[in-house]
Amino acid sequence: MRRGQATIEFLILLGVAIAVTAFIVFAARSDGASYAARIAKAIPGHQPERRDDRWALRSDSYGPLLRRYTPELVLERDRYGEDAAMPVDPAVCRKPWCAAFGTGRAAVFTHVVRRAGGVVGGVLQPGVTYLEYWFYYPDSKTLHFPVAELQGFHRDDWEGLIVRIPDRGSPVGRVTSHQGLVGVVSGWSVGRGGIVVSREPGWFPLGPHPVVYRASGSHANGFVRDGIDAPLDLWNGDLGRLPPSALQLIAADTVPSLRLRYDPAAVPPWHKQLWTNPESTSTGSSPQRPPTTQPQSRSPRDPRRT
Repeated sequence: MRRGQATIEFLILLGVAIAVTAFIVFAARSDGASYAARIAKAIPGHQPERRDDRWALRSDSYGPLLRRYTPELVLERDRYGEDAAMPVDPAVCRKPWCAAFGTGRAAVFTHVVRRAGGVVGGVLQPGVTYLEYWFYYPDSKTLHFPVAELQGFHRDDWEGLIVRIPDRGSPVGRVTSHQGLVGVVSGWSVGRGGIVVSREPGWFPLGPHPVVYRASGSHANGFVRDGIDAPLDLWNGDLGRLPPSALQLIAADTVPSLRLRYDPAAVPPWHKQLWTNPESTSTGSSPQRPPTTQPQSRSPRDPRRT
């Protein structure tokens, strides 16, 4: 009796194994991905993986790219000793004294935009990956004048580097300065002596860990020391250098959860046109975006850190 019962149980297990194997083979030969997705969604508590900036930093594809093109920052010395700012995390520091070079931890906020290739006019166009690096400073002073009202001062400041990596071709990059892009707006250049070294306005050929020069006061960026400051305000010497290893990489789309209030003159990255359209020639607000100011968080706890 026991032997017969064991035989029946064995046959049942064998039948289940055959059925599962047949299902796997059928799924693999047909639309296996959709079957797997349906099964996953049927599991209680299933949450699809979000392809956000935090995911990109951890991913095996975008993570190494983001680290490969993390820039080295060269900080200009302020001739009046009023600005020694390095980029910081607004969740940690929003005052000039705690952002002074050599004081705290430097930070850069990363954002990834991917555009798949396609056929345009019968021609296959390659895909493009954009890496955005955004630097936050507690304040900005555009010009050096003894009268505060003429300095162009405002609290908060966001400047950035955008790297374009086509599936076929060489990477290029461009940087922001004031409310524009170097090499795009009048009076700013990407090469020495005002010579534009790229066929496209503002785009500059670059390799891994490009060197970016940060002007004092305005925190405008450039790929050379000259050509990024306002007229009659030339480079005043190097304050210091921040190698890529000194920059803490933070997912940029986690910053809005802080619900911090920013100066209207400083449009945060996630409200800029460049956030969704890296080819834009404007660093201003996107027409589809809400106002730049946000209600102040009542809790000191950083919601990005659990």
